[in-house]
Amino acid sequence: MKIKSKLLAATAAALATAATLAAQPASATGRATCPAGYLCLQPSSSSARPVLVEQGGSRSFPDGLQVSQVSNQTGVTYCVSGTPYGYTLGARKAVTRAHTVLSVKPAGHCAA
Repeated sequence: MKIKSKLLAATAAALATAATLAAQPASATGRATCPAGYLCLQPSSSSARPVLVEQGGSRSFPDGLQVSQVSNQTGVTYCVSGTPYGYTLGARKAVTRAHTVLSVKPAGHCAA
């Protein structure tokens, strides 16, 4: 019986550790990690998961998406249409500031 109780305790500890690690979406800098090949939009809500856009892809948010960070881990420049401003975001660059994103598109498709 001692072996079973030790096994149960070890399993419970391992599950608690796994749950703690899974609940930590941010890196040591406090920002969510953006995988290579994606444009990542981090919603302002700290509990929300990042929105990922694969390199070359576009995405629209008709009601606007409140973000705290946009990170471009692709090899292309992106146009970010938003309020109160729009901007271009170069490859492997990030913008950290609160704003609303309406759409993201590869730079060849930006509005004039």
